[in-house]
Amino acid sequence: MNQVSVEVVRPLGLALELFRVLRLLPGTELGRREGSLHTVVADARRKGAHRPARSSTDRARLRRIISRVDGHFPGGANCVRRALLEMSLDSGAAGERLFAGFKTGGGAGSGHAWLESETPTARYDAVISI
Repeated sequence: MNQVSVEVVRPLGLALELFRVLRLLPGTELGRREGSLHTVVADARRKGAHRPARSSTDRARLRRIISRVDGHFPGGANCVRRALLEMSLDSGAAGERLFAGFKTGGGAGSGHAWLESETPTARYDAVISI
């Protein structure tokens, strides 16, 4: 009986997480495209402050769901969008600094955004934090 309930709860939990991400996606994307980074980060933090803090396992699951959804978004994946969604859905993430790194020269792939709890995979010539 216990094993069956775990198998039923897990897909329901994943579906609920997916619903939460999809519900916030349009507003997050609109804010990302039209607002300043400071404004959209403040908005994401305000939303996330009312959410429970997740365990590291639950937060990793949330990141995977956000990443999957983000990868199918028209125009391609976007690191700022992923960070904003995570901040909006987890109070732990909402309390973290957002870093934006930039490489000299600009162009595609010359910038990246990540939350304080993540480790960037590349070096950047300039990094700002919000």
